[in-house]
Amino acid sequence: MAQSKFNRPLGFEGVQTDPEESYRAGYQHGTREMLRFLEASNTPGLERVKDWINNDLATWRHDVQAEPNPPKLSS
Repeated sequence: MAQSKFNRPLGFEGVQTDPEESYRAGYQHGTREMLRFLEASNTPGLERVKDWINNDLATWRHDVQAEPNPPKLSS
């Protein structure tokens, strides 16, 4: 398997051509599913979660130099 251009933890393997990219895409997809649930519940702090997904998480997903762990939702 070709070495990923993404910064990822040692031993991280997958069957895709770039498993780190697949992992990040899946992580972002999961948070969007969570967002749909929160929108239906009209949860307080929803705007903060939306901003985190659309800004911090989207930037992390496409940044090949970013740490393998996703950014935390700030308080």
